[in-house]
Amino acid sequence: MRQKSTLVALFFLVVGALAAFVVHLALASLFGVLRVNNTMIADAFPLSGVIGVVVGMGAAFAAFSMGRTKTLVGEVLDELNKVNWPSGAETRMNTAIVVVFSVVGASFLGVFDITFGSLSNWLADQNIRF
Repeated sequence: MRQKSTLVALFFLVVGALAAFVVHLALASLFGVLRVNNTMIADAFPLSGVIGVVVGMGAAFAAFSMGRTKTLVGEVLDELNKVNWPSGAETRMNTAIVVVFSVVGASFLGVFDITFGSLSNWLADQNIRF
């Protein structure tokens, strides 16, 4: 149970960090468009970054504090533990199959494209119209 609660807390921490980064980038762009000075706080952090961290981590803490969201993330973790994940060898084999079929399909379509493109050019050169 301890590991599950640690993973749930880590999830909210990562989501908060991502939200902080997105808010920082959005505010930095908005400041640039509005020609507002994105002043440096303590000579190290731009104002948009500080606001981003406050908003992102605040939202993550608020979501973490709600029992329903913690329960939901915990249930998702439980369901992910029930999944029968493929082994590394199965994953490599399936990836190779997808790559081979993609190359074969692309080659097949490429041959048709070249053939019909050449036929269209030949018909255009002959001034044959339908």
